[in-house]
Order: sequence, then C-alpha cells, then structure tokens
Amino acid sequence: MINHYRSPYPNYIHQLFITPSKHLYALKDRRLKWQDKAMEVKLDKIEEADKEHAVHYIVADHTSAAFYAELRTSKTLMTPSEFLTRAWREKPDFFFHGIPEYMIVPTAVSNKYPEIVGWLEQLDVGLVPPSSGFQAGIHQVRNWEKDVANSISFHSYFEKTPCTLDNISVNIAKALKMANDSEINRPGIRMTRKQLWAMPVEGRPAIRVLA
Repeated sequence: MINHYRSPYPNYIHQLFITPSKHLYALKDRRLKWQDKAMEVKLDKIEEADKEHAVHYIVADHTSAAFYAELRTSKTLMTPSEFLTRAWREKPDFFFHGIPEYMIVPTAVSNKYPEIVGWLEQLDVGLVPPSSGFQAGIHQVRNWEKDVANSISFHSYFEKTPCTLDNISVNIAKALKMANDSEINRPGIRMTRKQLWAMPVEGRPAIRVLA
C-alpha cells in the first residue's frame, strides 16, 4: 500500500463509490422521486430501509476526474466487482475503460463486500487507504447526484412521461456523457475530463482491460 501519492497519468489511481442517495428514491410504481430534505441511510443498512433508495455506483480517475457511473436501488444492488467489470471493459459508446494500478475502496464498501479485496489483488491492483483518497471525490458524488436529478426533471418535462427505474439508464448515459464532456474546474486547465483522460503522457503504460 501507499500512504501518499501523486497521480502521474490517467488510470493510475481510481476511486470507487457505492453511495446511497440522500435525495432520490423509487416509488412503488417505479417512478423516481426527489426529496429536498436529505435522508441519512448507510450502505450496510440499505436493504432494511423503509424506502427503496437510489444507489450511485461511481468509479473516478484521479488524474482527469473522468468517471463512469450507474444507478441501482436498494432492491437491485450489485457487487463492486460486477460494476467494475463493466466500468473497466472497452465500451462501444463510452470512452472510460482500463484497469488502474491502484484503487481506493471506502471502508463502508469493503466492510459490506469484503471479497472485493481479493478480487482486486487477483487483477494486480494495489489498494490505497481510503484516508489517502482525493478530496474532490465526495464533491464529485454530490455533483453527480444533481446531474441525475436534473436529467430526471428534463425527461419528465420534455418526454411528458415520468422518469422511472425502467427508463433511467438512457438518462444516466446522457448525463454521464455531458459530465465527462464538461471542462474540469482546475486552475490553468481548459480541458474536459474526456480530453484529460485521453491526453498522451510520457511514461504512461498501455491500458490494461478486462477480457
């Protein structure tokens, strides 16, 4: 493990988030609803919650802040390895792919899914202590929650139909593309996350992908 690090190129360090939404949940008719007052629900207790909470799955690259995300609910959870397998594979419609050299896994995630440690070790991915994670991570989760909420509102307004668990994947894909095509907020940098992720860097090794 490493305690302090610099991120010399994309796919050097990724950070994983599996985060219950503080504002989004599903109704019995599968419509997604936003609640202004934040809901406090922990990942390890998510299945016992009264509401069917939305759960954000995000893996973010440290160098570029590029990320891949999916949305599930407390009734349709998936394991970290299931999510990361899709995130790291090459995709015909999205640029983000590749196995990182190191991974930051929050304690809440490794406690609920202890098998993730062995799975990453099999892929020769080193583990970084969560306390050493990049601080922008939590901010990125909050911004993504707002992006998802906005996409739900846009769908309901323009399509004249409610956004549900059945059609949210299309909205997530659009929101994900827009977020990664936006300029990153760093001093002196006027590039998008996607551009930074693809930028040639001397010494960057070939991207490892899952078979």
